[in-house]
Amino acid sequence: MLEFFAEHIIDSALTQWIQATYWLWPIMEITHFIGLSLLLGGLIIIDLRMAGFFRSIDPAATHRLLPAVMLGFNLNLITGILFFFGDPMRYSINIGFQIKIVLIVIAGINAGLYHWKVDPILSTMDRNSESPPIAKFVAFTSLFAWISVLLLGRLIPYVGTG
Repeated sequence: MLEFFAEHIIDSALTQWIQATYWLWPIMEITHFIGLSLLLGGLIIIDLRMAGFFRSIDPAATHRLLPAVMLGFNLNLITGILFFFGDPMRYSINIGFQIKIVLIVIAGINAGLYHWKVDPILSTMDRNSESPPIAKFVAFTSLFAWISVLLLGRLIPYVGTG
């Protein structure tokens, strides 16, 4: 499916612009790194608190990190799409990239589970209360998914093409 899409965008104006603009790729890399720092920096605190660590932090207070997490995610989404457009055939057949996309989808489903099931519990949870099992499951799933996304992103240039 990714190869089919890549074949259709290979000659697009966006792909041509990204490939022809020598300063654009480094700017996208820097922006992607900043986005990743915001995303993971906030999620690590949120997830570890949700898992039962950092009990001195009020669980509801972690909500203040969500705007930074969302900003980071959006920066990574935009730059990630631009990376794909910049070299669609390379990314579409890269096993590291394919697994990374699957893990991002899993992380998105997990975020939905957080929003609908865990967030209402955390907003009323006492600081000293034990985290419920669903909160721990969502926290550890998030940590696993996003750390794996980070590692796979770094491995894309090295893991080959399928």
